[in-house]
Amino acid sequence: MAGVMSFVSKIENDSASFYKTYAKKYPELESIFLSWNKENNKFEKNVKRTYFGVITDTLESNYAFQGLDTDDCDVDMQLPVDVETSEAVKKAREIEETLKNFYLKAAKLSEGHLADIPRLFRKIAKKREERCQSLGAL
Repeated sequence: MAGVMSFVSKIENDSASFYKTYAKKYPELESIFLSWNKENNKFEKNVKRTYFGVITDTLESNYAFQGLDTDDCDVDMQLPVDVETSEAVKKAREIEETLKNFYLKAAKLSEGHLADIPRLFRKIAKKREERCQSLGAL
């Protein structure tokens, strides 16, 4: 469980950094990317708060994510130098799709052991799906 929480912190911090860095480079994406940067920081805080608020049985929580391979969620969060806005949008969509799928799988694997964590993971996955849809409109 601690490994999954560390991974959640990593992906949320890394993706928040991606949005903050590239918001400056792509002015037409600035407002979207800065809002997502802020929201990703909230996602990480909410997951930690929920995790520490509900974990009462450490042994049970160790089995909650069996079968979750974080390597499946490895996504490069860098862009090559001097790429067009369309490539930044494409990379953002890849990040959002990958992280959405991570949260959905983690929610499914943990639903028999936990209640609040899978619910929060599904909520985050839904927000990421909404982001993917909004990127499709760009």
